[in-house]
Amino acid sequence: MKQALKGLSPENNMELNYILTTEDYLELQLYNMSQDEKYNKRQKIDRFRLPGLSLLFGLILLFDDLHSILAYVFIASAVLFFIFYPQWSAWFYKRMCKRQVNENMKDYSPYNIKLLLGSDVIEVVTPRGHSYFNIHDIKDVTETGKYFFIMMNQFVCIVIPKEKIKEVEELEKQLAVYEENNNFPFIRNLSWQWK
Repeated sequence: MKQALKGLSPENNMELNYILTTEDYLELQLYNMSQDEKYNKRQKIDRFRLPGLSLLFGLILLFDDLHSILAYVFIASAVLFFIFYPQWSAWFYKRMCKRQVNENMKDYSPYNIKLLLGSDVIEVVTPRGHSYFNIHDIKDVTETGKYFFIMMNQFVCIVIPKEKIKEVEELEKQLAVYEENNNFPFIRNLSWQWK
């Protein structure tokens, strides 16, 4: 059932059909988190906070009792935590986001999407219903190595996985036309990876 968008002929529309999984929504959450200034600031502070406290306790114990094995344990744990914090933090926050996505999407995954891209409107057809978005309401479009994220507002984002569609080049052209006609940011972050 291919229907034309309001006021447009079917040949002007681009239709994409794909399936979203919880992994796709997880990538969206992780990307948004990695771009959040508060998150990045907290990461920098946390990397120094716990090792700093551990080092402080270790030095206090070292000067209080020069032969205390506990002092060396605190100092060694500070160094190890500082070195391994980035890997631990990435694992911890990914696990937290994955739990949240699985909880929110448990009844809807896999999620069939039919996306109709017209010159003025984007129509999204899902098992939950239809949604229409005016092109002028696009906040920004982000392209990563694996995804396109069309951000409509703080709470609505259209996720398009590149590996699940055949028309990647045509989609890039259509999004470039949207950008040119509506003057929103098109962010190309092709080397992004969760760290």
